[in-house]
Amino acid sequence: MPYSADMAFIQEQWRDEAYPRENSLTLGNGFYCLFDLPDQHPHLTNKVWLPALDYRAQETCDCLATLGTAADGPQPFQARGGECAAYGGDGFVALQDKESGRLIWLLVLRDTNPFSRIEIREGSVHAHSTCGVIARIPVDRPDQLTLAWPSD
Repeated sequence: MPYSADMAFIQEQWRDEAYPRENSLTLGNGFYCLFDLPDQHPHLTNKVWLPALDYRAQETCDCLATLGTAADGPQPFQARGGECAAYGGDGFVALQDKESGRLIWLLVLRDTNPFSRIEIREGSVHAHSTCGVIARIPVDRPDQLTLAWPSD
């Protein structure tokens, strides 16, 4: 299977709670999406997709502190959110298989603060950070997320 080594690498990284320490989307199928997130911008920009084993991290991090989960309903997945322990100002939202715990996707956002309230509704994960950032992340296309930033 193409990219099977990349997929295995991602799942190993997930079990070890390792991830790129930058704005990134990690897909369980073996790909990273790196992107820019301009200040207060509602969408990801300058997306670059690459197989996981082609990525050379400047910094990697480990340890994800989960602050909120959503597993209700008949869907075969659950969502969780929290903080990236390497730096408390970075938040994460992840979608994983309920039964096996395999990663479907992991979204890391710099400077959003931890995501502490997580809900799944209408085909999207809705995540609220401790500083008021709200992310609406389509389950099937997490790269098309929408962010609402708090007014100052």
